[in-house]
Amino acid sequence: MSDQSHSASLETASIEELRERLREAEDTLDAIRSGAVDAVVVGSDDDRRIYTLESADRPYRVLVEQMQEGAVMLSADGTILYANERAGQLLGTQVEHVVGSAFSAFVLDGQHARLHELIRESATGTARDELTVLSVNGETPVYCSFKALESERDQDRLICGVISDLSQQRQMEARLHQAQKMEAVGQLTGGLAHDFNNLLQAIHGNLELVKRAPSDPERVLRWTGNAMRAVSRGAKLTAQLLAFSRSQKLELKPVGLARLVHGMADLFDRTLGAGIDLRLELGDDDAQVVADATQLELALLNLAINARDAMPTGGVLRISTLAWTITDDADLADGDYVELSVADTGTGMPADVAARAFEPFFTTKEVGAGTGLGLAQVYGICQQAGGHAQIESSPRGTRVSLFLRRSPAAAAAPDPSASAVVNASDQSAPRILVVDDDPDVRTFMVETLVSLGYRVDSATGGRAALHMMASDPPDLLVLDFAMPHLDGATVAKLARSQGLQMPIVFASGYADTSALDAAMGNNISLLRKPFSIGNLSAVVAAALG
Repeated sequence: MSDQSHSASLETASIEELRERLREAEDTLDAIRSGAVDAVVVGSDDDRRIYTLESADRPYRVLVEQMQEGAVMLSADGTILYANERAGQLLGTQVEHVVGSAFSAFVLDGQHARLHELIRESATGTARDELTVLSVNGETPVYCSFKALESERDQDRLICGVISDLSQQRQMEARLHQAQKMEAVGQLTGGLAHDFNNLLQAIHGNLELVKRAPSDPERVLRWTGNAMRAVSRGAKLTAQLLAFSRSQKLELKPVGLARLVHGMADLFDRTLGAGIDLRLELGDDDAQVVADATQLELALLNLAINARDAMPTGGVLRISTLAWTITDDADLADGDYVELSVADTGTGMPADVAARAFEPFFTTKEVGAGTGLGLAQVYGICQQAGGHAQIESSPRGTRVSLFLRRSPAAAAAPDPSASAVVNASDQSAPRILVVDDDPDVRTFMVETLVSLGYRVDSATGGRAALHMMASDPPDLLVLDFAMPHLDGATVAKLARSQGLQMPIVFASGYADTSALDAAMGNNISLLRKPFSIGNLSAVVAAALG
């Protein structure tokens, strides 16, 4: 026999021996667990192996303790009978303090009913859902899986549970969600420089005409009107881009659909290109839905980009609205809805692709061409607003419909352009301190407020403002938010710590809504840049009132 054949024979013999030992261990473990024997002795005097329940179960216990997932054993009433070390970490305490406690003691109050449902469902199969557990470190999102061991009596039933930490997954989803927003912004960048140069040209050219012929009131009014329209277009574009790029919490409120869609016309023009014929078929100009306006704009932009990509040689894109009263629907609660549809005449998608289109990270685009979050994000926006989304596709095109809850018509907001002029002598008029590091903006605000009858002082930064207020507190502080050295939030905090309780108006073009939200408080209001004289007048009057 060759060495190679001999080696193969030894390997075969070793494998067979290992198999025999595995069968032996499994049979032994079954015998011990069934209660038929207390221990089993295997082998001869020279090679004796003694199996007990402890020695047979040790590999399994070590395995459970080494798991990166939390493992628990619950009684039928939800009491924790066993927890591995990882479960203790997730629940924020030592294992000895976990065992004997009700699992519900570590779960968010509003989810106790769902936890009890999972425990009941585990009797007939595996029950899974996401829950939030509480610890000294705060709230942790977890994915729980429960399955009961068979038992003759319900009260003796034991429930095995696995707890998976979802924190990192949520953080990754948030980062990818933000990446999807930036991808949408990136679709627009090609035409941005051209658009802003056009706006600057309109402003510069009209102001230069005013400078050449300042004594011709009729033409000056026309030229300044042209410049102000260009400023409004630029402000609107900047606001949309900032809204898309920043992290922003969901803010559900009544949104006028027709106004929102018409307001995106410039964005659609830049995104779709000349080959796409955009047709707006908005049924009810007054229809309002419950939604987050910024998120809804992002959803429409994503759908427009997808439609454009499905029509590489051009086509028709229709955005339409239709009112519905829905009852007995599997996906929507009974009530009034508005269907917002985006339909293209593109290549469509196969049925299997359409069925998965709303899944996160699912994409048919080439690597690097998309994150696969666009349609999933659209679906999530609808669900969070209490609505639903669906897709219909064929070789003649694709139609994505967003069903949004209808909101009762809101009363018309007062026109902020009605300037409030102070009818008082200089000495009795309210005194305002304007703080802004930009000299042109500061001069505009000071001269505007003086023309409205207020007494006005100004400061170029936070330190100078605090020094001025210490000796002579104003009736109102108009404060730029983003300034060097001391930002507006710090200045406001220091002013309050010094006992100054005057109302404060933040005048800001800052994009970080979380920083602004943290700085807002009692007697503090916000004025978004760029603003008109009417906006400034109305906010100041409201703050002083």
